[in-house]
Amino acid sequence: MRRGVCSPRPRRGIVHPASAAGYQLSACRFGEMMDMTERFLRPLHRWVGAMALACLAILAVGSPLGAQPSDRPVKIIVGFPAGGGLDIMVRTIAEKMRAATGATIIIENRPGAAGRIAAEAVARAEPDGATILAAPIVATAFYPFIFKSLPFDPLKDLAPITRFSTFQFALAIGRQVPAANAAEFIAFVRANPGKAGFGSLGAGTPSHFLGIMFNQATGLDLTHVPYRGSAPALNDLVGGSLQAVFDTTASLMEHHRAGTARLLAVTGRARSPRLPDVPTFAELQLGLGDMETAELWYGFFAPGRTPAAMIDGWNAAIRAALADPAVRAQLERLDVQVVSDTPAEFSAIIAADYERWGRVIRATGFTMEDAR
Repeated sequence: MRRGVCSPRPRRGIVHPASAAGYQLSACRFGEMMDMTERFLRPLHRWVGAMALACLAILAVGSPLGAQPSDRPVKIIVGFPAGGGLDIMVRTIAEKMRAATGATIIIENRPGAAGRIAAEAVARAEPDGATILAAPIVATAFYPFIFKSLPFDPLKDLAPITRFSTFQFALAIGRQVPAANAAEFIAFVRANPGKAGFGSLGAGTPSHFLGIMFNQATGLDLTHVPYRGSAPALNDLVGGSLQAVFDTTASLMEHHRAGTARLLAVTGRARSPRLPDVPTFAELQLGLGDMETAELWYGFFAPGRTPAAMIDGWNAAIRAALADPAVRAQLERLDVQVVSDTPAEFSAIIAADYERWGRVIRATGFTMEDAR
């Protein structure tokens, strides 16, 4: 498609309203739009469930999935190791999108720094719709507070697409710990000062702050042991070298059912329907503040300068995958609630969580730099 003979395209963010009184597309612009539409729609012939919703984004810019040539895959970057709850969910959603669009979707795990390595990679990526981030709430609600300085601004350099699930955290102990409930675990730690530790999914993650607040509320001295995600922490918990872990119920559920770990309490206002025998922290009245009842989530983000229509294309593709009964059932087996939002709705949630978690994190005085 040649540009020289046509007027420049309007810059992003500038609105050119069309009216019955006078705005008309030139023949050149009309030809460009027809060429663009044909080019982006051609690979989408297998798309069924999302066609009606996705067409709006495709006509404007093009679906980031359907528009990719066969030799240019799209990439979803995950800031935690393969095998954890987040990784499993992302792969489930991606597989449905692959089947629906025929696109090549690569899942790339870049663990480390509480997921910041992955978030920074996406923030710096080309805003062409070919790279997105799958991340927990920490990306936008924690990073601005746990790092004294960041090479990117999470609220500006990451563009919200949609949440895909909400989840709960839990305190779990290894089967070698002689405790059947939270009260017995607290008594065990007090009787063995300096000999018990708790694992987290990394310094600066929600699991880390839950551990800090658990120590403060109970007067315990559990030693923090940061891991690079769920899988290595659970290996040590099940293996007996780690006494406790704060992790998602999605990652812990199968170990709880198999008897290789015991869940003592969960966050949230109500017990998990899949774990009705496990009380909430609020029931235990330990005084963990916002951590007791906060709603935690996983979501997808694009680079900050990605055109809105491309974000809408991703949003349509992801929401179509989440609407599939088989996908929902597979995610719900991980003890998450499947949700989805418009980009605007997700942005409002992010703004509220930024304020809520800012209060929690500031109260601990923690920063990643001081923890090194």
